[in-house]
Amino acid sequence: MWSQLRGIRRSYYSSRWPPLKRILTVLSALVLLIFGIKYLHQAIFTLSMSSRPLQMAIVEPVDNLEPALLKNHSQQLIASAIYEGLFSYDDQEYRLKPVLAQDWEYADEGKVISIQLKEGIKFSNGQDLTAAAVKSSWERNLLQNKEWANTSMFLPIVGVSEKLKGKNQDIAGIQAVDEHNLKIQLTQANAAFIYSLTSPVFWVTSPAEEKASCGTGPFILKESQGETLILLRNEAYHQGKPNLTAINVMRYEDENLALAAYKTGKVDYMDALPLQEIAAIEADSHYKELFISQPELEVYWLGFNLTREPYARNYLLRRALNYAIDRESIIKNTLGGGFIPAKGVSPMGSQAFNPQMRGYTYDPDKARQLLSEAGYPEGKGLKPLTLTYNQDAGHSLIAKEIAAQLGLLGITVQVQDNDWDYYTKQLSNRQISFFRLGWQADYPDADNFLHTLFHSSSAGGSNLTAYRNPEVDKILDASRAEYNNEEQRQKLLKRAEEIIVDDAPCLWLFQKTTTILTSPDVRDLKIDSMGIIKWSQLALSS
Repeated sequence: MWSQLRGIRRSYYSSRWPPLKRILTVLSALVLLIFGIKYLHQAIFTLSMSSRPLQMAIVEPVDNLEPALLKNHSQQLIASAIYEGLFSYDDQEYRLKPVLAQDWEYADEGKVISIQLKEGIKFSNGQDLTAAAVKSSWERNLLQNKEWANTSMFLPIVGVSEKLKGKNQDIAGIQAVDEHNLKIQLTQANAAFIYSLTSPVFWVTSPAEEKASCGTGPFILKESQGETLILLRNEAYHQGKPNLTAINVMRYEDENLALAAYKTGKVDYMDALPLQEIAAIEADSHYKELFISQPELEVYWLGFNLTREPYARNYLLRRALNYAIDRESIIKNTLGGGFIPAKGVSPMGSQAFNPQMRGYTYDPDKARQLLSEAGYPEGKGLKPLTLTYNQDAGHSLIAKEIAAQLGLLGITVQVQDNDWDYYTKQLSNRQISFFRLGWQADYPDADNFLHTLFHSSSAGGSNLTAYRNPEVDKILDASRAEYNNEEQRQKLLKRAEEIIVDDAPCLWLFQKTTTILTSPDVRDLKIDSMGIIKWSQLALSS
């Protein structure tokens, strides 16, 4: 989905208490009932280190946790502890792993996917997970969501268009064959679709609840009090009792306040670090075992509107602009780390990532040569370019640095910011010619970057540059048809990327990295390339 890329971003008593303390405990419980839920978080689990709640700091607003309406990383991260999808993605082995599903198979030349659900799984309200519940949840998510990127992931299913137009009550292509077998019929073979089922919009919620507050995940949302959320362990979790007993989510006004709380021992986990502090934290030996940095499937590019001058039909100019930028310098001197240079479309961490991709390195001599070949020697004759971005202090710093570096080649760049709503509206209407393009993967597969952003069928939608190349379309279509040959599918995706990078519809800049600080008590923290925690495995030292 389009990304704003925010942030450019004790010892306890033994359980063997004497009788008097048991009486006091009962009285304390009665007091808590009288004074209400206000002090619940103070009384959660005070038996041992292993049973205290994980203290988690966030800075983004969490006003919603429904899978269909998640708007930022913090919401998605917390929701991932409550809800699950049929599959998860193992980005070490590059393969899907069943979660609520038991197995799946293709039929009818890849146009039908039969999925067998695991038996005995229950939602946290006690309702059984069934194929009918999955179908109901997906149909609700489709109608509730407000993002075209989410809606588009449903479109390969037969009957979705009719459902959206109100012609049918349900989605004909999703069938509950029996209690534990689901059949999905696609309009055409689409090998990438199965990966999209890991996306939050396909997470399953209980149809018995008016609001999507009940999932099958390892934790249950207990209370939401202003800036604090309390999640309790799902004692009946189908993959075994989670290690943590509770998660206490606290929101801070900004990254600096969250970091200050961390330094005083009030925080166990935070992944919103002040950019200006990242380099110092990474170099500090005190944080050596506590700081984590790894690539995330989120990119930061600048897009060229290929229907507008001077970018239309002038790939030499677009290449020149790519060679003119010193990405390493911006990351080090402007961003303080937290990113890695982007060499192409497929980000590091995706199976189609090509480490041999040359991309566009900083080469000002090459940039000058191409600028001259494009018809603008030393920038002469080229009208000032306007670089537009959504309002954010980090985006502003990057835009100004881009303008300064292009100015060294004689190219004048004016920077312009818009508020987020106006910015996205202008992008959708193709009213901006040179713009910040942030994209966070909806599902962990390069298809979500290549097909979604550059296939001509998406022009007017998620293809914001209006890029059109019949050869690329043909290759990407062929990749989706390879439902029974994953190796060949990946080869086709890499070939399409080579052509797209060569055509340079974007100025490729950075890939985001997940930067995390944990307390010394945190154990077995595993985070995937989508920045999601393996919640059931996470533990605190005893």
